[in-house]
Amino acid sequence: MTRIGCLHGHYSNISLLSDAFAAFDVELIHFVDPGLLLQNEGTSVHTKEQSHAKLREQLNWMRNCGVDAIVITCTQYAALVTPEDEATATVPLFTIDGSFFHELARHTEPQVLLFSNPATVQPTMERLVKHAHSHSLHPEIQVSLVENAFALLMENKQEAYREAIKDALYQLRQTFPDQPIAVAQLSMAPVADQFAKENDCTISHPLHSLTSLMSVALQLRSNR
Repeated sequence: MTRIGCLHGHYSNISLLSDAFAAFDVELIHFVDPGLLLQNEGTSVHTKEQSHAKLREQLNWMRNCGVDAIVITCTQYAALVTPEDEATATVPLFTIDGSFFHELARHTEPQVLLFSNPATVQPTMERLVKHAHSHSLHPEIQVSLVENAFALLMENKQEAYREAIKDALYQLRQTFPDQPIAVAQLSMAPVADQFAKENDCTISHPLHSLTSLMSVALQLRSNR
């Protein structure tokens, strides 16, 4: 059985990843560290170097727990991962938006990318543009942010958070009826799936591409 270490910034991502990999013969080992998220609420102040050092410490700790691969589900932690981190990793290292970037970059028409966490917008877009340009792609992406939504998630107001995301998706569909829409954070994935089903449309999110990539790269076996 493949053991996958999962680094989360919020505990709500545990069930999302567990559901996504339920069909595979894997054991998920979950590590939750909300430090970087709390930092952006003003609880503490760390430099980027300090945050990166903490990430490396956490990744080393996870590797020493005997995992076969590591996945980072928090976009803020994913933004700290450097090419050196990936090159020196002793087990495969996946980030929530790595394969998602490739999916978004392939679109030739204008598209909308919805965020709920304002702290992830700049680093995510910088990484997305860098990824696209490295493949000679130039996607046209308009960023939209659900104001004040992420605070609801951090306060464990799950239902209010979901309603805020759903309302934002509805407004985007009204404003951009002919453009593809995607959501950036893993926490938005269940709402995106539900909205897509109810409105007969497609809302992309990182979990689909992540699951597909990891199942192939790790040669995961089905348990059904």
